[in-house]
Amino acid sequence: MILTMLLGLSGVFAIFWTIKTKKIFPAIITLGMIVGIALVLFPSMAMQTPGFYIYMGFVALTIVYAFVVPDLKIDARIIIGLMSASIFLYWLWVLNHWHGNVVLIPIFTLVVGAFGVFRKVKVKNELGFLIILAADAVAIILENWMKTT
Repeated sequence: MILTMLLGLSGVFAIFWTIKTKKIFPAIITLGMIVGIALVLFPSMAMQTPGFYIYMGFVALTIVYAFVVPDLKIDARIIIGLMSASIFLYWLWVLNHWHGNVVLIPIFTLVVGAFGVFRKVKVKNELGFLIILAADAVAIILENWMKTT
């Protein structure tokens, strides 16, 4: 319930931020991620796997976005690329049932995001989908923590 609310609130903030900034490419990525999250949180098991793949597809599109958009500075490219690549790697790891310490990947995502905040990296247009990625990392950490207690 808490994880659903966390991801839902991040989606609402991302929609608000997307409407505020009015940039089309970040809006497409954000809305695609929100559709994927909504399908995953849908109670039907038949909708969860396509939701994961839709979400992962738009996270992969975020990686492409980090390197294609010409007006991004190098530090913004690094922050966007590392955050999205790490979340993509996590879900690829989990959906393929590979074993390992998958808690480190979302922690890495949050460290990269915190580094971007402390360095005051200019990612105003991309903040919507970066918040979704950070909320996903927090939800993963909380879920793993709840499993251990």
